[in-house]
Amino acid sequence: MVLDPEETRHLCRVLRLGVGARVEVCDGVGGNFEAVVTGLDSREARLEVARRLDPWGESPLPLVLGVGLAKGDALEEVIRQATEMGVQRLIPFVSERSERPDPGRSGRRLARWQRLLQEGLKSCQRSMLPRLEAPREFAGVLAEPAEARLLFWEDHRGGGLKQELGSPRPGSALVLIGPEGGFAAREVEAAREAGFRVVSLGPRRLKVPTAALAALTLLQYAWGDLT
Repeated sequence: MVLDPEETRHLCRVLRLGVGARVEVCDGVGGNFEAVVTGLDSREARLEVARRLDPWGESPLPLVLGVGLAKGDALEEVIRQATEMGVQRLIPFVSERSERPDPGRSGRRLARWQRLLQEGLKSCQRSMLPRLEAPREFAGVLAEPAEARLLFWEDHRGGGLKQELGSPRPGSALVLIGPEGGFAAREVEAAREAGFRVVSLGPRRLKVPTAALAALTLLQYAWGDLT
């Protein structure tokens, strides 16, 4: 097993480990291993697998988060937190009030987001790297299948979240969080027609990262592994 330059720098400079050190590594697709550092230079570290370990850190709830494209660092914060909260897939989407993607920097943004996922995987000690989708139109997200599909809307006054989370754990869950400007009423109606349940996070308006973290925490507490 050979580590790339970035992981090699982490091994040497952050963890300050050298040849002969025993480390735990994962491949991001469910494989966890104990390994020994057998070779090291400035470009790569070579490891020998000693034994396979049981998977760790994964929620029993298959959870997908769709989030409207947001400005600045907001979406990056969502990506970090969603990784820590056990999300399996992340779907950024373009909606009426969201940021519009810039074709000139979309590739760089996706690469940056992928690095954040990898960093989050290491820091929270998960076995599976969340899958990051390319941004798509909101209508495409409404076609995503899941047993429980919830749209959190700041203008919804009917509550309903406690009732939804009181049901048995679903086989899968899809959560939609709007962009900084929120969802337009016609988008909410389209989600209802597509079978989504519209719920609220309470009477206060929350920023995008706060709303995403609150929603994921509540779902993991009710249906996942927060006990």
